[in-house]
Amino acid sequence: MTKLKRTALVIGAGPGGSTAAFYLAHAGVDVLFVDKETWPRDKICGGVYLSSLYPMLKDMGCFDAMYSQQACNITTMRLINRKEDYIVLDVDPFMIAPRRFTDDQIRRAAIREGADFMENYEATSLIMRKGVVKGVHGLYHNEPMDIEADVTIIANGAHSELTRQLGAFMDDPDMTMYCFRAYVDGVEGLEPGQAEEYYVPMGLNGWSPICTTWLNPHYEGKQAVLGLTITEKALRETGLSSMEFYEYWKNNTKFGQERLKNATLIDKFRGWRLPGSRKLAQSVYPGAILIGDAIAAAETAFEYGIPSAMVGGQIAAGVIAECAAKNDFSFEALNKYQPLAEEQLNPGLEFNGMFRDELLNKEEVMDDFFDWVKKHEGYPHLSFSGMAMEYMSTVLGLKIGITENLRSQ
Repeated sequence: MTKLKRTALVIGAGPGGSTAAFYLAHAGVDVLFVDKETWPRDKICGGVYLSSLYPMLKDMGCFDAMYSQQACNITTMRLINRKEDYIVLDVDPFMIAPRRFTDDQIRRAAIREGADFMENYEATSLIMRKGVVKGVHGLYHNEPMDIEADVTIIANGAHSELTRQLGAFMDDPDMTMYCFRAYVDGVEGLEPGQAEEYYVPMGLNGWSPICTTWLNPHYEGKQAVLGLTITEKALRETGLSSMEFYEYWKNNTKFGQERLKNATLIDKFRGWRLPGSRKLAQSVYPGAILIGDAIAAAETAFEYGIPSAMVGGQIAAGVIAECAAKNDFSFEALNKYQPLAEEQLNPGLEFNGMFRDELLNKEEVMDDFFDWVKKHEGYPHLSFSGMAMEYMSTVLGLKIGITENLRSQ
């Protein structure tokens, strides 16, 4: 059996893992990052890069390439409530781009910075010694290979068996979203640069939210990305398949009929499981740090997982660089990650959790929010995040930890 030994090992080369590898290499840490896929690889989920990530992408030298290949640049959002009334608000511009290209740009940035990369390596289980993670057992081109490391970053997504091995897997059906996506041609009425998010009428088969349908314009013309999002709990209660849900929205809602009256699906719906949370779970274990979807770090209102993964990767790299400089990889040294990550991530996770629970999931409150927004001077040229924060704090009386980082999310 082949064996390797490195200072830092990163499992998963998605945005979070590649970001961690980049900043580890930048700090001069001996780092290897691995992925089970052959790259570049496609990924059906996400493709949204919020403006809060732009400074990091520029720092990594991949922003310009990613921006040049974006399918669209979103500057406004139209929210449609269950009565099919709507509001339009400004958002900090963010790009939607194919992940086959964008994820690969982040991965290449890490390699350029000096990180070693290995594809076609499947990490099958953790190497454990006296309760401490010491690397992974795995298969490289289906041949056994162990990789030992002083510290392992687990960034291989929502289906990580390594997370389960540590007992860190988050399995709350009300916090876990099932998302489905397909490309649609012939969509009518979309505005350039405007994403639309629809909240399906309550009472369908007796279930309740969170459940949204969304359309994002894609490149030029009438093509769009059509998505469906529903919690695992609600999905169980509907008894519907993704196609049945799509047909319901298309045929029984005003916007579904208007937008898709002449539309055709370019491909079939493909789905993914996205575990989220209202605050960051314990992410540090002896010898290991978990980031991104592997620790259910996606927010639960708009289902963005890439920001948490990349911010987590950057913070983890900084902590590990300090550990390497002192040759101290104890749990106490690695656990400096937890408060730093909570400080950066929890305001967004908590805000989006409240936004979902107290506004999106309550029909009368959402209706009132729409009426309240429309009465403001300057509408519709108002900030989405600003209006949401003001309504939740002043009208609903909720305590919100407002930060500049949160404002751009």
